Amino acid sequence: MKLARGAFYLLLAEAVFVAAGYLIHVGAGRILDPRYYGTLGILLSLLSHYRIFLATGVNRAVSLYVSRDPSLTSPIRRQALKIQLLLGIGLGALIFLFAPVLAGWWQDGEMTAYIRLTAFFIPIFGVYSVYRGELNGKKLFDREAIVFIFYSILKVIFVFILIIPFRIFGAVTAYLAAIVAATFLARWKCPRPEPNRTGFFPAGAIIGFAFPVVLYSFTISLIQSLDLYFVRALVTVEKGMTAAQASGYYTCAQQFARIPYMALYALSLALFPYVAAGADGNPAGGNIRNALRLGLLLAWPLTLLISAFADNMVVLVYRPEYGPAAGALQILVLGLTFLAFGLVLTTVLTAAGRPWTALALVTFTLLVSAALNYVLVPKFDIRGAAAATTIAAFLGTIAAGIMVTRHFGRILKPGSAMKIFFAGIAVWLAAVALKPMGWLFLPLSVLLGGLYLLILAGMKEFGNNEIGQLKSIFRRTDR
Repeated sequence: MKLARGAFYLLLAEAVFVAAGYLIHVGAGRILDPRYYGTLGILLSLLSHYRIFLATGVNRAVSLYVSRDPSLTSPIRRQALKIQLLLGIGLGALIFLFAPVLAGWWQDGEMTAYIRLTAFFIPIFGVYSVYRGELNGKKLFDREAIVFIFYSILKVIFVFILIIPFRIFGAVTAYLAAIVAATFLARWKCPRPEPNRTGFFPAGAIIGFAFPVVLYSFTISLIQSLDLYFVRALVTVEKGMTAAQASGYYTCAQQFARIPYMALYALSLALFPYVAAGADGNPAGGNIRNALRLGLLLAWPLTLLISAFADNMVVLVYRPEYGPAAGALQILVLGLTFLAFGLVLTTVLTAAGRPWTALALVTFTLLVSAALNYVLVPKFDIRGAAAATTIAAFLGTIAAGIMVTRHFGRILKPGSAMKIFFAGIAVWLAAVALKPMGWLFLPLSVLLGGLYLLILAGMKEFGNNEIGQLKSIFRRTDR
């Protein structure tokens, strides 16, 4: 049962991490004026890119190679730390030097100091990821989860201690203090490796494994923030809001739009081993079809309800000053849902041994998004950014769907997809017509969700079989 217990620990840690991020964003949004919250949103997105760039590849490489031969833990750790420190210091220096350029592009010279402060995170993230990878490779999932949870909770505590007296500088410093503390804890939690002075591990093996993983993960991350960067750079006061205010509204919209995305991200993690296990004999097509259908069945009503109740969510969870974010949220939630399905499909391609195809598809999505944001943001402000992301994600998902279909055959039954689509639209129309006041949107959402399932049950698209399939996809066993 060790694998099942380990999966639970890491799932719990991931849930705490996501909850901590939402708590910080909502709290900061309520404390700060939209223009300052917009600046903080830019800075936190940069920290997310740093973490992904330095953690996803080398972290997994360390875990892989330590799990294969624990006796080589010391040389693997040494080589990984050298790579991360060299890369981290180099990238940190570049960010520090080019901070004035970024601040100028984002129309705020005061951001230079904040961007330079974020540069100090980069080598620390790198070291932290090595120790977490070692814990994972040794299957010390409980210790790894403790470190992750400690970091998540500590940054929440520090942010709310420092953000009121020191505003943006305090919030960023809180993140820095939390990751430094988590790095020391991760190092302490790693067991002392057996002395191995003669062992050698090639750095090229770590780099070769990490390179495509980093490129793919970083590109996915950049797609989710690129629209925000264009909003800060291209919105002008003629649109009725400053660039700083617009970025605050858009950051607010992003937090709600990512809810279906996070649900489908979990689906991609659960689906990966099923596809990888059947990549050679191609028996995984049924699992892909079931997973995509269930993902659509669950994410579609959630997306539409968020779109319908965007005004309620923005004003009540944040503040009335964030009202303009609702228009962008109504569109953006569709875009991030498309992007999430694209992530699931490209994960399938990666698991099937086609990582470079997956990278090409997400790069295509990124380039289309950049071009559309450049055209639409000056004309339609934050709604243009949301539309650009939605169109790009839709096209990228269609392209990924075509590639997966070529490899695995039909991935969705048209009749089933149409029933789910129309059931969701019926619920959305009901939500728009009822227009609940205040917090009444929450119980109404539950009722409409039940109505959606009843409609599907009436069309024989939801029942005990679907519940069983959902459980089977997410069940982890080690027997």
